[in-house]
Amino acid sequence: MKLSVLIFASLAIAIVSVSACTLEDKISLCVTQEENIESYIANKYADSTVVVSEHGISRVVMVHGIGNPAQAGDSVLFSYQGYTFENGPGNQFAEGTVKSRLGNGSLLSGLDEGMAGMMRGEEAYIIFSARYGFFDQAAGSVVPMTPLIYYVKLEDIYK
Repeated sequence: MKLSVLIFASLAIAIVSVSACTLEDKISLCVTQEENIESYIANKYADSTVVVSEHGISRVVMVHGIGNPAQAGDSVLFSYQGYTFENGPGNQFAEGTVKSRLGNGSLLSGLDEGMAGMMRGEEAYIIFSARYGFFDQAAGSVVPMTPLIYYVKLEDIYK
């Protein structure tokens, strides 16, 4: 009981602290997160295939896929595990299998943009700052301004 009260109080303090920050402070934090993500990838995955999108979302390919790459407008079927990014996968907050259309706004923008270019059977880490995740909103156990890392397996692409 005491532990759950302590956790709730800590989350409440984190949410209040983040909400008191200016937009400029939040963007600055996202830039720092993006630098940390770049450093993590350079140190841990120097010999891996890494794709960086226009907005800096990183995809580290663990298993290469085959066929035509997914693009905006395609429906994709994928399984995933979502983690907070803590210099690597931190606490897992979600997992499942989803069918969604890329580019229609139904996914987090980091996940949506990070999956563009993946091929059927590809498995990859998609890593992005809070800017492309939940930003300054809490989502379940994910506190505001948290960078995220997803492990995604693209099962199928429907053109």
